[in-house]
Amino acid sequence: MDKFYYFNDNNIRYTIGTYYKDGFVINSSSSQEKGFIYYVDSIRHVATTSKFNNTDVSHKYALIMFSVVFPGNANVLSTIVPKWVLAPPKDGWKQFPPDINWKGAELDTAYMKKMNLEIP
Repeated sequence: MDKFYYFNDNNIRYTIGTYYKDGFVINSSSSQEKGFIYYVDSIRHVATTSKFNNTDVSHKYALIMFSVVFPGNANVLSTIVPKWVLAPPKDGWKQFPPDINWKGAELDTAYMKKMNLEIP
């Protein structure tokens, strides 16, 4: 099912999530999870991961890969999102954002000018 809906290249999109909170997931072994809130078509979703347990992510953003067919199906890919990227395009990126220089994102151009960063 995942291969058909989620891992199909036509259905993958990327967006930005905002750190939400830490929590515990009880399964065969208890593990601490970090939650990130992201929006698709103005609907709130939460993606969780234990991948960044040794990283302080409070008040930070994360790059999230989600499925167009099932937007609640998501993976947290990275906690590295440039400070000048304020918001992703409404329907997310179709390509991995660093490969397209964050094209389509809402950018903080004042911050970029202050830091002498190139504006795409």
